[in-house]
Amino acid sequence: MEHQELVKYLANTGKDPSRLIFEDELTGLYNRRYLYHLLNTQVAWDQLNRNPLSLLMMDLDYFKQINDNYGHQAGDQALIWLSGHLRGVAGTTGMPIRYAGDEFMILLRNTDKKSSLLMGEQLLQNIRKKPFKPNEQTDQISLTLSVGVASAPDDARNSKALIRQADTALYSAKRNGRDQMVNAGEVKPTDVFAKTVIYQLNDVQIVGRGRQLSVVAEGLKKFSLRQSQFLIATGAAGMGKSDFLETVRRNLARSKTWQSMVSGVPQEMYRPYYLMEKILVDILNRRKDKGADVLKKMSPLEQVYLSRALPLAGVDNNLIKDKDDRTQREEFFDTLLQFIPKLVDYNPLILFIDDLHFGDEATLMLIRRLMLRSDFPLLVCATATETHNTGKDNRPVALEHFCETYQEDLGIRKIVLTPLAAADITKHMQDLFPNIHIPKGIDEELIRVTQGNPLFLNEILRKLVSDHKITLTGKQWLVQALEEGYLPKSLEEIVTEKIAALDEESRQMLDQVSALGEDVSLSMLIGSSDQMEARVLDFVDKATAQGLLNSEFQVNDEVIGFLGKRILDITYNAIEPDRKEQLHERIGNYQESLFQQHLLPSAATLAYHFKRSTDQQKAGTYEQVLATS
Repeated sequence: MEHQELVKYLANTGKDPSRLIFEDELTGLYNRRYLYHLLNTQVAWDQLNRNPLSLLMMDLDYFKQINDNYGHQAGDQALIWLSGHLRGVAGTTGMPIRYAGDEFMILLRNTDKKSSLLMGEQLLQNIRKKPFKPNEQTDQISLTLSVGVASAPDDARNSKALIRQADTALYSAKRNGRDQMVNAGEVKPTDVFAKTVIYQLNDVQIVGRGRQLSVVAEGLKKFSLRQSQFLIATGAAGMGKSDFLETVRRNLARSKTWQSMVSGVPQEMYRPYYLMEKILVDILNRRKDKGADVLKKMSPLEQVYLSRALPLAGVDNNLIKDKDDRTQREEFFDTLLQFIPKLVDYNPLILFIDDLHFGDEATLMLIRRLMLRSDFPLLVCATATETHNTGKDNRPVALEHFCETYQEDLGIRKIVLTPLAAADITKHMQDLFPNIHIPKGIDEELIRVTQGNPLFLNEILRKLVSDHKITLTGKQWLVQALEEGYLPKSLEEIVTEKIAALDEESRQMLDQVSALGEDVSLSMLIGSSDQMEARVLDFVDKATAQGLLNSEFQVNDEVIGFLGKRILDITYNAIEPDRKEQLHERIGNYQESLFQQHLLPSAATLAYHFKRSTDQQKAGTYEQVLATS
């Protein structure tokens, strides 16, 4: 049996292979994807003392004025002009990179802080000496740069911290008048507190969940004794369920267990086994051999059934042509039931599943059967929003029906994330802002406004920092007096203000991200928008600065997501119906074209229907799944 098709599928699932390039289209420099790839695969971060690494991060001062006054063509010429300067200064030792929009970098391997500062100073001098001239008819334009410089190990010990330190130094250069370079090691905390606090707020923050984490600890203790466990963190939207799950996952990241992290998707919840397919893809990608050793030991009949969930070449579908539908369902189910334990060598497996309320019935039934096996310890740690929705024929959604039927059988434990108390808010603020002075009554006011919602609380704290209502003086954080009516009345109000602060092009791109849903690959976003990569990255950075999006690099591609599912819902629900329909049609046509060009290796990747309603036709029924269990 050939294995290449599966390997191709695992490498490209959820991505647009045609967009996974390492070169910027406009300037010809390396792009952000290449930078992340290099930092994550080719830098020995445990050997920085012998092989230091430096990063210059810069952007053109007042670049928007060039576009406004001379047009976008002149703006593009200015970026090409700057890229030429970067190449000249970098020479053979540095690597010029277009990071996004008018943001550029020079990566310097085996280069310490002193040498990188000299290169930065040379770059500033060259820019000042050689003004930019768009064309023969236009006068010369004197452009300047702001530059931030960070080095590892002096300022950082990993790629994420290095980029953040350089970005913070660049932020300081711009705040202090532009046309200058700032060393990350000399940045004054009072100059950049807004930037550093925003970084903290973007990271996972878990507040007031000690009691709930103790329940997880009890489940882990039983799991360590090879007893399967099923834990579901529940609560209203914005209660921090995803952050809670991520905290548990990070704490277990170094444990000697197989782990898989996936999320439920509303558009697919009626497609049988879609969630198990995501789990299989994740586990296979974690294996060095991509599952080849297990696959070659499967019988031809098992390979046929497995090919329904994963693309396998060379299978003989004639082996099942005489079997009725019920028999095929049962044998497909049994094939998966045997395949999963073999993938992890019968070692304990932890499934982290966010938004399990969007899980499909078939996957839930398969998880049940796996949990009942005495030779295969399984821990399911999931999140779910408590709903009482019913589907077709007034049947409850899959997870509710599953829990009602098998709660006692599987020992399902629900961990309720309740609203925060005033003491939780005070502690959260003290953790974020050491030595903070909080005026009397502020915590009660925040409780009144947020109703103890962690997401809403963090958004208000972000607003307080951005509006300089929380300031740093020396080593003392201070909360300024708040005017009557200053605090927003709802999370919707904050999100709406953030969206309004974006330019029209960015708002349209944000609509597209929300239509694509959660965890959107950058390559898919670029391909479906028909925009140049640097322009899309510029939008991502603007939306991230506004506290709407974040991004993480994963295997040659960035994954874009909203800071919270509630923010995603608010953004999507604000789109006009006609605009939604246009977006879904365009995205659907785009993915269909990828499949027709054989850029998507399996029809399974077309499962996204681009309809965010739950009244779509269901594929399979609960009774059919029960028949196979």
